[in-house]
Amino acid sequence: MPTSYIADFAFTASYDPATQQVHARWRGIVPDADLYAHYAELMALAEAHGNCCYWLLDAQARTNSSPTFGRWMGNDFAPLAHAALGQPLFLAYVVSPAHRAAVSGPAGQAMQHSCAAHSVYSFYFEEMALAQEWLAHQQAHH
Repeated sequence: MPTSYIADFAFTASYDPATQQVHARWRGIVPDADLYAHYAELMALAEAHGNCCYWLLDAQARTNSSPTFGRWMGNDFAPLAHAALGQPLFLAYVVSPAHRAAVSGPAGQAMQHSCAAHSVYSFYFEEMALAQEWLAHQQAHH
């Protein structure tokens, strides 16, 4: 049972003490400005729960990743997250096949590289079970 919960029309987030993970879900396409606010909420949730650095993010319905958002993730969010959490951050995204193809392109790879320079590691999966397995593996080894 989640101990903390955030919700709006397009976004929900919670902390699951059983898995010691932050979970989030988007319910559709979200403008970049809203995404920035959602990631701020995720950071606050993580900080409130012992600087939780394992996030399971269901973005299957989100389907959008603008180049501006990718640059923000790598240049602004990643250094802030690393400084705030004081440890590597692991983001397991569950995405649609089209979204995964988009984040696998040059812009997505550049974002992942920039994030990794700040110890923020994002990986993309089309199946929830695979994302959960990867995140559990990270928890067991970090």
